[in-house]
Amino acid sequence: MPTSAPIAPLARSVYDTAPDPLKEFLGGLAAQVAAGGNWMVRKKTLCDLMMGLGAFFELTPEQRREMIEDMGRDPVPDDDQDNERVEFAELLPMYIAAVLETLNEPAITSAEQAALYILSIHPEHYEAAEAWMLADPRNGKTVRRIMRNDKRLDSLLRMVDAHLLENRRQRVEGAGA
Repeated sequence: MPTSAPIAPLARSVYDTAPDPLKEFLGGLAAQVAAGGNWMVRKKTLCDLMMGLGAFFELTPEQRREMIEDMGRDPVPDDDQDNERVEFAELLPMYIAAVLETLNEPAITSAEQAALYILSIHPEHYEAAEAWMLADPRNGKTVRRIMRNDKRLDSLLRMVDAHLLENRRQRVEGAGA
């Protein structure tokens, strides 16, 4: 069973193109994830953080601004000026990509790691995860089992728009069947 699949250098950075206040926030999330001693802990941490962020985006922009102000922070300018809800499912792959970018991992080495890298918007991330899964049928089966059994991860997968993951999911499921 292969122990790793290299992650190609990113063609474009989500983190580097983010506004400075968002970079600070993403850096904080990444630091929490990086503090995990292994990918089992990192997966739990990242899933919990993304679930919390999803709940935050369920609030109206006014409620979000109030919450941010209550924490003693300045709200991000132009946060949904028309008081419309933001679809977190559209943002989730970008948030995950930005956090994973800051980890700067050279390769996929575990099923838990692959399960998260599949959610990234970066082709380099999900292609490395898919390569690791396809390299050995046991790898793919393990990732699919994790995706089925981890309710947080399952919930995040369901949040993401079907059109974004459909092609990737078909390739992954077809490889291990």
